[in-house]
Amino acid sequence: MKAECEQKLLSQLSVSRKISLKEAMELLGISESTARRLFARLEQAGTVIRTHGGIQSVTPEDLPYSFEMLARTNVEKKVAIGRTAVDFVEDGDVLFCDSGTTIQCFCAALAKRLQSRPLHIQVYTNSLANLEMLSPYMSVNLVGGEYRANRKDFCGELTEKALRSLHFTKSFFGADGCVQGTRLTATDRKTAKLNEIALRNSERNFMLVDSSKFRVSSQVAYTLIQGTHTIVTDSDIAPETVAQLNSTHVQLICVDPKSVSSDQ
Repeated sequence: MKAECEQKLLSQLSVSRKISLKEAMELLGISESTARRLFARLEQAGTVIRTHGGIQSVTPEDLPYSFEMLARTNVEKKVAIGRTAVDFVEDGDVLFCDSGTTIQCFCAALAKRLQSRPLHIQVYTNSLANLEMLSPYMSVNLVGGEYRANRKDFCGELTEKALRSLHFTKSFFGADGCVQGTRLTATDRKTAKLNEIALRNSERNFMLVDSSKFRVSSQVAYTLIQGTHTIVTDSDIAPETVAQLNSTHVQLICVDPKSVSSDQ
């Protein structure tokens, strides 16, 4: 019950950014004391910031990147996006998977696919989380370098050098934000540079981005949306954003998390 309340509250925060004590009580059907305890738990976990009379969500502008924190937000949407995107993987593919939490959900869906139907594919990743997800079911090529514990990944000159020498049929990326609906962004230059290299060395690029990311901007833009091939997001994306993305001629797939969950 606690986990369900936390997730429901975090899902609402991904839309509204702020929520008052009264709104939380009405949303969850809980007492004031229970709502305050819930706020305290989420603040202690680093997921929210307490404000006068309520809480607000934590964004990349508020604190450094935390894989653990982001893995607990918009879970249903990320799982649905990952399950949808995995249908694009074909026999013979050489894949690159970047290190975000949505890509981890994609790798989880890929692992499930491999259990039921083996595929002859190669996977390269700079993410320990992706490696742990996939390695029980296939050989994974880990692209090493400087380790970043907050992202559970590798970056830097060694990682960049390795990526420059590789070619991928398909690459799957996440994003930390979006600038004016035209450029996807990352929280730091090292992540942005890695993604830029992989994008250039891939025949087809997939952006797996939950709808909340189109309402925030991170520090470093790394690709024009019109320079990608496919964006997979969730059905909570704003209509005006859909119209803007459709004008770029990028393939846009909007997934209803409830329908995908019920189909699995």
